[in-house]
Amino acid sequence: MKILLVSFHFPPDAPLAATRAPKFAKYLLDQGHDVRVICAHEPQSTVTHTLEIDEARITRTDWRDLAMIPNEVIERIRPSAKTPAPSTAPPPRVTSEPAKPRLRRRLSEFYLSAVCRPDRRAGWRRPAVAAARELFASWLPDLVYSTCPPHSVAPIAREIAELAGAPLVAEFRDRWAHDAYSNHPNWRQNLDRRQEASILADAAGIVTVSPLWAKGYAERYGADRVAVAMNGFDPDDYPLEMDIAPAVGRDQIELLYAGALYPGRRDPRAVFEAIALLGKDAKRVRLTMLGKDLEPAVIMAEEAGVADCLNLLPTEPHAAIIRRQYAADALLMLQWNDERDAGTIPGKLFECIGARRPVIATGWTRGVVGDIIMRRNLGVIANEPRIIANRISALLSEKRAHGHIPPLPASIRDGMTRAQQFATLGPFLERAAGLVPSQIAAE
Repeated sequence: MKILLVSFHFPPDAPLAATRAPKFAKYLLDQGHDVRVICAHEPQSTVTHTLEIDEARITRTDWRDLAMIPNEVIERIRPSAKTPAPSTAPPPRVTSEPAKPRLRRRLSEFYLSAVCRPDRRAGWRRPAVAAARELFASWLPDLVYSTCPPHSVAPIAREIAELAGAPLVAEFRDRWAHDAYSNHPNWRQNLDRRQEASILADAAGIVTVSPLWAKGYAERYGADRVAVAMNGFDPDDYPLEMDIAPAVGRDQIELLYAGALYPGRRDPRAVFEAIALLGKDAKRVRLTMLGKDLEPAVIMAEEAGVADCLNLLPTEPHAAIIRRQYAADALLMLQWNDERDAGTIPGKLFECIGARRPVIATGWTRGVVGDIIMRRNLGVIANEPRIIANRISALLSEKRAHGHIPPLPASIRDGMTRAQQFATLGPFLERAAGLVPSQIAAE
C-alpha cells in the first residue's frame, strides 16, 4: 500500500515528545508499505531524535507562523524615532496591570483564538499543499494519514487527500475539539468542534491512542471508523537488559522526570511535599528533571523546603535520556488529578515499561494510566504526599539493603511494543484505503 504520512514534526526537526510519527513510518516500511512523508522544516535548538528512514522519502517545507504576523506588521509600520533620554523621575507606583499592557494582552489572546485556527501552524497549509502537488506528479498514495497535534495538520491533510483522490485517516495523539487542556474561550471551542466534525465527517478512519478517547470518537462519528493504537515502546531503543550502573550510590535514590510541566495540572508539587515528609531521609533523594521551562519546579521545591534535592538539566537527545532512565531508581509521571484527564496515556508510560523501572505517578487514579499501572504492578499512582512518601521510603530501604533497585519483571512489557500496538491498524488501514471490502473486514 502507498501511504502518505502528513506530520508537522519529523526528525531531526522534532521536539523530544515527537516520537510516534517517525516510529510509525519506520514500522510501515518494515511491513513492506511504500511510505512518503510531508513535514515542516523547523530546526530544534537540541537535536533529540535521529532519522530512522531514508531522507529521500521525506519532503520538508517552510511554513509561516501565524502568531508572529502582528509583530511583523508592527515592525513594518513603526516609525523610526530617536531613543528618548532616560527619566530621572521616580517610577510611578503600580497597583494593578497597566491599561495598555492589559489591552495588548487581551488583543493578543483574541488574535490567537480568532486567527490561529486550529493553531499557529495553520500557516503551513500553502507550502504543504504545494509540496503534495509536486509529489503527486510522479507518485500517488492509496491513503493519506495525518497525525496531530498540531491540529492544523488535519485540515491540511484533508485538502491533500482531496488533491490525491485518496481517503484520509486522521490520527489524534491529543484531542482537538474536546481537549480538557484547552484555554480558549467557549466561542472558539465551539468553532473547533464544528471544524473537527466537518473534517472527520469525510475521513475514512480515525485513530487515537486511548481506548477512553476512542469511545468518544465512536459516539460522535461511528465505531466502525475508529481504531485504537497506543504508543508503545521500541525494543531497539529499550533492550531487555542494559548494563548501566545506578545514577547515584547505595545511600541515595534518583527519581527521574523528562518532559514538560503544566503548573496546576501536571506538576511535581505533591512529590516535593512527599520528599519533605521523609525528614532526615529527604537528603538521600535526588529528583532530576530534564526539559525546558522548568522554573515552576524550583519554586515548588523551595516552598516544600527541599530545593537541595532538585537537579535540573537541559533537554538531551532521546538516546541519552534512555540511558538515564535505565540508571534511575524510579521514573516520575506527572498527570492531572482530574477526571477530564482519565483517558490521557502519555508516551512516557511506555518508556517506563520499556526501561523496566518502577513508576511513581500522580494524576487521576481511576483513569487508563492508573489501570495500567495497577494491573501490571508498575509502581504507585497517588496524589497524597504521604502515600508517595511511603513509596519513596520503601525504595530507599531497598536500595540501601541491595545496592540497587532491580528491574521490574520482563512480563510487564508484553503487548506494549510499538509494533504490537501498530499491528492493530493493518486491517483498519486496508479497509480505509478500500483495499479490503468492509463486509469481509467486519467478519
